[in-house]
Amino acid sequence: MLQPSVIILQNMTADLSLYEKSVSAAKVILTGFIVVFGMLLLLIGIIKLYSAIVAGAQKAADNHAKRKERVKEPVSADNGVHIIQKPAYITGPAADDDIPEEVVAVIAAAVAASMSPGVKPRIKSIKKANGGRSAWANAGVLDNTRPF
Repeated sequence: MLQPSVIILQNMTADLSLYEKSVSAAKVILTGFIVVFGMLLLLIGIIKLYSAIVAGAQKAADNHAKRKERVKEPVSADNGVHIIQKPAYITGPAADDDIPEEVVAVIAAAVAASMSPGVKPRIKSIKKANGGRSAWANAGVLDNTRPF
């Protein structure tokens, strides 16, 4: 019973003109493109939804951890004004005379921000880098002296 249907289908396609065959092929190709790109868009949507859910969960966990780690600043009994204590990592002269205090303060703030809240780093010295080649000059030297 399968054989006669295959023969009938072959006879039907043999009777089609070149234009009809190309229109039929174009329909199949267009349907394939629509299905493939539709599935790609669906996958993109699913991945974005998943990343939004994960980001929201991480943000909630970070907020919860920050609430737990908040340290209350000491309050004086006089008028409820917050007392700001000088951090331990800016106690001594950390730089030579030629480095401005603002630069030292920025470096100290960057070090303090990169450390965990319980750790109190101490900056012992800050020195200027040697005035050798620039980064571009170093890249050129490395590029021209690299072995083959």
